[in-house]
Amino acid sequence: MRPASALTCPGCQAPRVEGLECPRCGVIYARAEARAARKAEQERAAAAAPPEPAPFEVDPAWLVPPPDLRSDAHPLETAAFDAADEQAVHELRLRLTVVPVALFLGYLGATGSLRFIVRLFTMLVHEAGHAITAWLCGIPAVPSLWVTSMGSERWYSLALVLAGGLGALTWVGWKLHRPAWVTWGVVLLTAQLFCTLLLPMASTTALIIFGGDAGMLVLGTVLMGCFYVRPGSYLHVRGLRWGLVPIGALSFWDCFSTWWAARTNTEEIPFGRMEGVGLSDPSRLVEEHGWQEGDLIRRYVMLGVVCLVALAVFHGLHLYRGRSRLRDAVRARRYQDP
Repeated sequence: MRPASALTCPGCQAPRVEGLECPRCGVIYARAEARAARKAEQERAAAAAPPEPAPFEVDPAWLVPPPDLRSDAHPLETAAFDAADEQAVHELRLRLTVVPVALFLGYLGATGSLRFIVRLFTMLVHEAGHAITAWLCGIPAVPSLWVTSMGSERWYSLALVLAGGLGALTWVGWKLHRPAWVTWGVVLLTAQLFCTLLLPMASTTALIIFGGDAGMLVLGTVLMGCFYVRPGSYLHVRGLRWGLVPIGALSFWDCFSTWWAARTNTEEIPFGRMEGVGLSDPSRLVEEHGWQEGDLIRRYVMLGVVCLVALAVFHGLHLYRGRSRLRDAVRARRYQDP
C-alpha cells in the first residue's frame, strides 16, 4: 500500500495524478520529495545532537594547563621550550661575565709588557676619535695609522650630508621601535649642531686634538657596550661583538691608565714630538692652545670615570631586564617537573 504522502501533492495536498508535476499548483513531484527528505534529515540530526551547556557552566577543558606547562606535553613541544629557555639563560650568563672579564684582561694587556703591541690596535681607535670629532665639527678628516689628515676649514656640505644620515638613523629607529638608534641619532645631531654652528674655529681645533684620547675612552666604552646588542641582530648573529669587546677594553685602558697615573706623576703625560707627525696631542694642547697640565689630566680622568659609570649602569640595566626572563624560565620549569 502506498503512503498517504505518495497519494497527495506535496504542495497543495490535492490528489496526485500521473505525470511529473501537479496540474493544480505546478509543483514538480521529484523536487518536492527531495526537499522534504532533506528537511526530515535535518530534523533527525537536530534531535540527536547533545543539549547545549548552561550559560554560566564552566567547560572542564578550560582548566587544563597549556601544553607548554604540562608534564605530559608533547616531547617536541617541551624540547623547543627548553631550547629557548636554555638559550636565554646562557645569554644572561654571558652578559653577566664577558664585559667585566674583558675589562680585567684589557687592563692587564694595556699596562703589561706587551703594551707596544696593544698600541697597534688602539691607535686605530685613537685616530678614529680625531676623525669623528672633526666630522661632528663639519671638518673633513681621513684617519690612518698614527696620523689623521684634516682640512683647515668647515665644509657645510659635509655637515649637511652627515646631518641627513643621522636624521635617517633617528627616523628609521623610531619606525622600527629601536630606542637605541633614536637616542644615538638625537645625541649626535645635537652634538653636531653645537660643534658646527656654535663652536669657534680655534676651540674646534683644540677639541679635535682632545678627541684622540677622548675617542679611546668613549669609543672603547661603546665597543664594549656592543656586547649587549639585541639577540638576532647582525652583530649578535655574526659574532662580531666578540671581536669588538676586547678592542674596546684595550683602547679604554690604554688611555685611562696613562691619565690616571698622571694624577700623581706628571711625567706619565706623553709630551714630546713624533717623527714625521709633529708634536704629540698633549704637547699641542699645552703649547699651542694654552691648556694647563692639571686641566688636561682632570678632563681626561673625569671623562674616563663617566664612561666607566655609564658602562656599569648599562650593564646593570641589561641584567635587570634579563632577570624577568630568567624568573619566567624557572617558574615554567616547576610546571614541567613530574
